[in-house]
Amino acid sequence: MDKLLRKNWLVKIISFLIALMLYAIVSAGEGPSTSPSSVVVSPTQEMSVTEKLNVIYDSNKYVVSGVPQQVSIHLQGASNLILKARLMNKSAYIDLNGMKPGTYDVKVQTKGFPSDLSVKSTPKVVRVTLQKKTSKEFPVAIDESGKDKMGTGYKVGDLSVSPKTVTVTGGEEVVNSIAFVKGIVNVKNATSDINQTVPLHAYDNSGDPLNVVIEPSAVNVQIPITGLSKTLSLQAATTGNPAKGYTISSIDLSSQKATVTAPDAKTLGSITSIDPLSVSVDGLKSDQTFTVSVPVPNGATLVSPEKVKVTVHIDKSVTPSSASTNSSLGSASAVTASITKKFNNVPVNLVGLKNGKQATFDSGGSVDVSVTGDASTVDSLTSGDIQAIADVSNLSSGDNNVAVSVTVPDGLNAICNPKTLGVTIS
Repeated sequence: MDKLLRKNWLVKIISFLIALMLYAIVSAGEGPSTSPSSVVVSPTQEMSVTEKLNVIYDSNKYVVSGVPQQVSIHLQGASNLILKARLMNKSAYIDLNGMKPGTYDVKVQTKGFPSDLSVKSTPKVVRVTLQKKTSKEFPVAIDESGKDKMGTGYKVGDLSVSPKTVTVTGGEEVVNSIAFVKGIVNVKNATSDINQTVPLHAYDNSGDPLNVVIEPSAVNVQIPITGLSKTLSLQAATTGNPAKGYTISSIDLSSQKATVTAPDAKTLGSITSIDPLSVSVDGLKSDQTFTVSVPVPNGATLVSPEKVKVTVHIDKSVTPSSASTNSSLGSASAVTASITKKFNNVPVNLVGLKNGKQATFDSGGSVDVSVTGDASTVDSLTSGDIQAIADVSNLSSGDNNVAVSVTVPDGLNAICNPKTLGVTIS
């Protein structure tokens, strides 16, 4: 045996086997054991989680304010317990049961966490106010913003809101501090009727919003946009005569059209023309430009542009002698100046009324007629030469609008105002 132990290779083999056995023994001790006496120690960990802060109180009688929505919960303990806590149904809360109205510093409590875990809340205490719950009815106010920036020719009509009142619920002190409940509608650049659902908010005397419950929380608001406009052509009519030996060759307008604005669609529909721009050419021997105001039609509230420039071009008259000596002028006769004459309160005759029916005008029964044409013819015209007719043959019983037509001697143009009249058939 002594000789064998002196062999180096044998000693190395034995040493290796011994080391291998020791390694196996140590490895077996570190692994899991089914022995009742074995103990596994988990490392300690820390973690913070955010929890919603619940409030326990009688919500039928009280309102609570000042409660933070969330609190931070600091956990400390074994890692397996922290993991378990994250999976459990847990909560943070304050308990106000049995308390009377007032302000309190209340401790934040927790439940649902493992008992061996250290659980601390931040903040530990919250200050809350408990108020008696009350409800009160308030009228609804609506602010119309942007009224100074309405579209051209439009304006805001009288709004309607539904419902007109709402019920506000909250703490007694807060509800008593409410000055008004209102919503806001933007009417900037509006060109058509507005129909919106508008959310409401309650405000105190300083205009600060208040935390209350409004029922309903929104109302329906309808706002008519009543201003309307349309574009009509412009014409010019001359009065008087140029100087002897001169005639009008043409008339130019700086704007051929104008925009007419009326307060409502019905009135706008009755406006079909703008009276001719009147320009005096008495004694003119050369071209001249006039600045003329555009007439505002009956019922209209605005016309744009308000003024236009009218240029009258004057030429020398062509005499028979000059026509015979200069063939290039041909046989054209001199241009005769035209004028416009207005006849007020021309009676309108009803035609086409069915047997057994009666027709009455809602108001008046007459129109104003402007006649344009040759100066000498128009000057000699009388109201008896003008006939205004309204055909009611196709109208049904009740209230109607009927168009008015005007007849004048040949060669003349006539415009009546208004173009339609209200008539009741019975």
